[in-house]
Amino acid sequence: MSRTATETDAEKKTLRAAMMSQRHAMSVAFRREADRAIAEAVMRHPAYEAASQVFAYVSMPHEVGTRAILEAVLADGKALGLPVCEPETCGMQFYRLEALSELKAGAYRIPVPPVTAERLLLPAEDTLVIVPMLAYDAAGYRLGAGGGYYDRFLAANPVHTVGICYADCRMTQLPHGMYDRKLECCVTEQKTEDFYG
Repeated sequence: MSRTATETDAEKKTLRAAMMSQRHAMSVAFRREADRAIAEAVMRHPAYEAASQVFAYVSMPHEVGTRAILEAVLADGKALGLPVCEPETCGMQFYRLEALSELKAGAYRIPVPPVTAERLLLPAEDTLVIVPMLAYDAAGYRLGAGGGYYDRFLAANPVHTVGICYADCRMTQLPHGMYDRKLECCVTEQKTEDFYG
C-alpha cells in the first residue's frame, strides 16, 4: 500500500528529529575524525577529479563538516560555488567563493559568498554538487533538512552529485515522494557507495 504525500511528509519529519538527536549525541572527537575521512574520500572520487567546478556548502553544526573540502577545492584551482537560498521562491543559486574570508551571513544565518552577477556560477555537465543530508538509504535517496532546495535544484540541472553523511545514518529504505531526487554517490567515513543507473 503506497503512502500519501501527507504520510510521507509526517514520516520524514519524525525521522529528521531522530537523526538530529543522533547527530547531537556524536562526540566531537568522532565527528572530527569522520569529517576528515569523508573529505579525503570525496577528493579521491572520480567525479571530484573530473569536475571543473564544485558546488559545496558551509556546514552547520548538525552537518558533516565541509571546511576541509572547501579548502581543497580552492587549493586545487577548481571553481568553488556556495548556495544562496531565495526563501521567496524556494530557489537556490550558487556563487563563486574565492577565499573563506569572504563569507558573510545570509538567509537562515548560513554563510554565503559575495552575491554579484559576476560571481554567479551556472551548472554544467562537469559540475559536482556536494549534497548535505541527515540520512540516506540503499537506493541513494536522501533525507534532507526539509526545505526542498536541493531537490528542486537537482531536478532542474544535469549535474553530478555526491552526498556526504555519517555511516550510522544509513538506512535500508527512506520514505520518498515524486520530487525526491536520488544521488549518484554517497560518501561516509566508512565507505563510498555509487548509485548509477
